[in-house]
Amino acid sequence: MSVAQLIAPAKKDMIVTGALTAIGAAVSIVPYICLTEIAAAYARGERGGAIWWWGYLAIAAIVLAPLLYTVGLGLTHIAEANLRYNLRRRLVDALGKMPLGRVFATPPGKVRKIVADDTSAIHVLVAHLSGDATYAVVSLILGVGYLLWVDWRLTLLLLLIWVLVIGGLMVTSQWRYGESVKRFSLAQNELSAAAAELVEGIREVKTFQGAQAPRTRFNAAHKGFSDLSYEWSKSVGMAMAVLAAFLKPGVIFATVAPLAVWFVAQGWTEPAYTLPFFMLALGIPSGLLQLMVLAQSLYEARQAAQDTVSVLSVPPIKEGAGRQEAGPKPGEVSFSDVSFSYTADRERPLLHDLSFTAPAGSVTALVGPSGGGKSTLVKLIARFHDVDSGSVKVEGLDVREVTSRWLLSRVAVVFQDVALVHDTVANNIALGRTDATREEIEAAARAACLHERIARLKDGYDTVIGDDDGILSGGEMQRLTIARAYLQDAPILVLDEATAMADPRSEREIHRALSELARRRTVIVIAHRLSTVREADQILVVAGGTIAERGKHEELVAEGGIYASLWHRQQGEGDEK
Repeated sequence: MSVAQLIAPAKKDMIVTGALTAIGAAVSIVPYICLTEIAAAYARGERGGAIWWWGYLAIAAIVLAPLLYTVGLGLTHIAEANLRYNLRRRLVDALGKMPLGRVFATPPGKVRKIVADDTSAIHVLVAHLSGDATYAVVSLILGVGYLLWVDWRLTLLLLLIWVLVIGGLMVTSQWRYGESVKRFSLAQNELSAAAAELVEGIREVKTFQGAQAPRTRFNAAHKGFSDLSYEWSKSVGMAMAVLAAFLKPGVIFATVAPLAVWFVAQGWTEPAYTLPFFMLALGIPSGLLQLMVLAQSLYEARQAAQDTVSVLSVPPIKEGAGRQEAGPKPGEVSFSDVSFSYTADRERPLLHDLSFTAPAGSVTALVGPSGGGKSTLVKLIARFHDVDSGSVKVEGLDVREVTSRWLLSRVAVVFQDVALVHDTVANNIALGRTDATREEIEAAARAACLHERIARLKDGYDTVIGDDDGILSGGEMQRLTIARAYLQDAPILVLDEATAMADPRSEREIHRALSELARRRTVIVIAHRLSTVREADQILVVAGGTIAERGKHEELVAEGGIYASLWHRQQGEGDEK
């Protein structure tokens, strides 16, 4: 997809606007012609009807020119508003159809910039390109053409002066403009992402980095953005300021006046025909400046449009045929010779030759040292990423051959990182089942040991999370995600260290809620506290991207391998406490 294709829905309105503003620009020259002819007629001693007709024509042009311009710009502004609305819907839809892993890997600040800021920046490209650019260009061409017709010698002399001054300043300011805009856009992206990261992790920043705040990513991004802004002001900004000062009406008048007096004194032109130079000449340099400013805005808008195009051009995740019923092996999850890498380097995959089966109704625990690939493994079950080789099957079906809707109706995932939306408690619980009744939502909250806490909130289930009366603790937010899983009622439950954020009391309540949730379901759980998975039907030790050991608790302790080492270490830590 190209930028032209991106703004294609507004193309017809842009063409109409270009035509209307071009006519408006031509009409806007008419009053100056009329005033010049009236002055010339008076200088020749003429009086009568012809002068009045020039006056009527000038008044009509004064009314018609801005009317045409306003109607034209109105069309493209409406078209741009519709385009922006549809683009934002398409972007959100595209993000929803991307591989989940790619979406999660994109910083929230960058997502916000693409969806909100970049679509707003396209405003100039659609709403003003055909209107303002056409109006300015046609006005300049016709204005200079009329001045050349009045006195080509004086016109060329003025143009030579302006070209030398404006051209010199443009060369000074613009030779690094393109590279500066790219660097400025990258710095803006980095600052947005860092700001979002800082807000999301403000608790950790205050707790652990309060005395070292200048070392945070936000401070580095802020300093880089400030340094680039200062560099911009020194190079481009100063030259533009000098140019703007030169193009002030007083400076232009001071340039035109002595030349006009000289031409009249030499008898090269009539005094009346110097009048358009004092009127139109004042607008020509400012029109050039307007075109330069518009060109800068259009360049930035094009960059924003390119970012939007890059997202919309990402091919959606391929899905198989839709289905409603369970697979041929209800409740079962299996990995067969799975290899996976986050990068293109498939010679050293993060997971390699990994195979196991989680039978229906069983509990499978994934344990092992950090960085071994446990979290990556469970993300493959929900198809956050596609495997490089091998296959992941849910209920006997390859996850690449079913729809995401079906897959996520069969697999409920509870991560240690809780994600809530700024909405009511009830809507947060029903996020995956928007058709759920209030009774079903309350039943899910009771099962998650959260109903009593919700009842104490000011507006109960209608309390908006994040507002002053809607603050939940980490353990309570975790139980809310468990309530979601209850409501989803999927036969397969994946738990990624679901008690990591909880205090001891919350942990007991979460374990109680999870125990109830896990009944009659296939459970795959990542655990760091081995004592919580002693009774698992099978324990898989994931280390170095593969399954190093597998078996029940007693068998693995007896083997004396990785699991036994982890178990004895944790037991020793428990004794010390």
